[in-house]
Amino acid sequence: MSTEQSLNCRLCGSPVVVNRDRYAVFEQMHWLCFHIVFEHDGDPDEPCRDPSCPQRHIEIFRWKLEQLGLDPDELIFKANYGDLDL
Repeated sequence: MSTEQSLNCRLCGSPVVVNRDRYAVFEQMHWLCFHIVFEHDGDPDEPCRDPSCPQRHIEIFRWKLEQLGLDPDELIFKANYGDLDL
């Protein structure tokens, strides 16, 4: 049994693990939950203008993979099922 106090995200309710040291800074939330609530403008499934937006990163990686002639969806499928050496 862990002696550390459980810090749960006030938005999604899941434990905050990675950014525990910034729990108060992120209004008692995961960084991603904080980003969606306070920083992200528009639809959360669309990239926003914030350079650290995870949706923006996904779109950049998808675009670059397509430029390299690779199918992002196929790569993700293979990675999830162990058919891709990472």
